[in-house]
Amino acid sequence: MIVSGSWISDRPAAEEHPVIPIGLNEMAVPRLSIIASVGTILMLIVAGIWIGFAANTFLSQFEDAFASIDEKEIQVDGRWTWEASLLFGGKGDDSCDSREGDWNWPTNLAAQDEIFWYPGELQCSWLHQGSGDYAHLAIHNVDEENDLPLSIEVNSDLITIDGNGQTLSLVGEDSVAAGDALIIPLRLESDVEQLSFTVEVSHAALPTASVGLDVNLEADNIQRDSHARSEHLEVHYVVWDADTGEQLDEGDLGAYAGEDPRCDSPIPWVCYIEGFGWGLVGLDVNDFDPQFETGTTHTIVLPPDLAYGNEEGHQLEEAWLEFELSLTRIAPV
Repeated sequence: MIVSGSWISDRPAAEEHPVIPIGLNEMAVPRLSIIASVGTILMLIVAGIWIGFAANTFLSQFEDAFASIDEKEIQVDGRWTWEASLLFGGKGDDSCDSREGDWNWPTNLAAQDEIFWYPGELQCSWLHQGSGDYAHLAIHNVDEENDLPLSIEVNSDLITIDGNGQTLSLVGEDSVAAGDALIIPLRLESDVEQLSFTVEVSHAALPTASVGLDVNLEADNIQRDSHARSEHLEVHYVVWDADTGEQLDEGDLGAYAGEDPRCDSPIPWVCYIEGFGWGLVGLDVNDFDPQFETGTTHTIVLPPDLAYGNEEGHQLEEAWLEFELSLTRIAPV
């Protein structure tokens, strides 16, 4: 006997499971997916255009820096058209001297007929006050007509360029301007009793065109925990004419360690000569009472380019200045 049940169908298989027409399958694709696909394609096109524009801008900025260079175009009297030094010490001091022992310190720095700061490459000393301490690398472009694309490399992993590794490219908009000078902080990343390292400053398009600076680093008797950088300080200063030894001024100032960002703002602000603020970078105190404890002292020598050299007619326009900078207090902002 055949028993029918709900699970048994009396309809043909084709009727029970009809074939879905192809046209209906195509129409089943959600419209939102189509819209999303079109939107994605448009976004990819826009992104491609933006990336192409950015790449073209990038290449344009570097084209001049890495173009073929004739060595004679970047030389003056057999020297490359840039020089490097530390701002510590000066004439009559053991902080900096001839790198190869092939020149003598000028009798009068301001009276030099040369366009260079120094007669040749330098070796300098750096007495540090602990890990995180700073020194001041100064680079001078003596070419009065052409900006200078440079590459900087430090050959020790214990020293960084302002905390950002051992290399720095100054190309494109960051090139050293014609006839200008700039300061770049070097930071000690670890406590060390003694260390010798070299800073190589090379032309970006011609690495064989290189100026070296040898630095002998030693631990000072004074070790501090906190080292000033990008903050407001109160300092005592004394300034002399580096050639004559004449004291020019003495006093107390509130200043910014590094390049004061307020100097570029539209709001009027008292801004000091470029080398003064950078000379404060690395002044040291201890962490336990940084607001009131007297800190360390820097002695720096500033060439005219980092002092009053750009202020035509100033009585100190040609003068080399020697500063003694002492930290008296980390000031509130």
